[in-house]
Amino acid sequence: MLIGVLALQGAVSEHCAALDSLNISNKEVRNTEDIRDIDGLIMPGGESTTLRKLLVNANLWDFIMKSDVPIMGTCAGAILLGKSDDITFEKMDYVIDRNFYGRQIDSFEEKLEIEDYPNFRGVFIRAPAITKVGNSKPIAFCKGEIVACTDRKNMALTFHPELTNDTYFHELWLRGLQ
Repeated sequence: MLIGVLALQGAVSEHCAALDSLNISNKEVRNTEDIRDIDGLIMPGGESTTLRKLLVNANLWDFIMKSDVPIMGTCAGAILLGKSDDITFEKMDYVIDRNFYGRQIDSFEEKLEIEDYPNFRGVFIRAPAITKVGNSKPIAFCKGEIVACTDRKNMALTFHPELTNDTYFHELWLRGLQ
């Protein structure tokens, strides 16, 4: 299995390190040549409007839009996977509020509510929240708000699991690819 990590913005090396710790082959994705042979794609956080522009400039937007490659999106990646006021991929059936938790200064770390996994601490940096769910399945909550969903082989996380030493969500997504 080869996992691509979108390397246009965000915590690229941290996602690669999480995959390395799980002995999962991975590579950085910067263009359409890099994305062709991967089995899954991680879209890291960053700023969603900028990320969208970078994807278009790298000729990756249309490729990803038409592709059925499984995607794990964190923070800005989660914004692009769902539905919002902006143009997104809409590969998952939820509505997301991109500035739900406020500005950069409002960033925080909080224990998440996850069935059968009680000790994961999510890192929220200018984080969005999932405000309405259609066919996507909520899998984690923060103070009652939905912060993680799955939909077929896609996973959206409004926080940054790559900034912790806990690979729970990477492992969960990877199991869904097999």
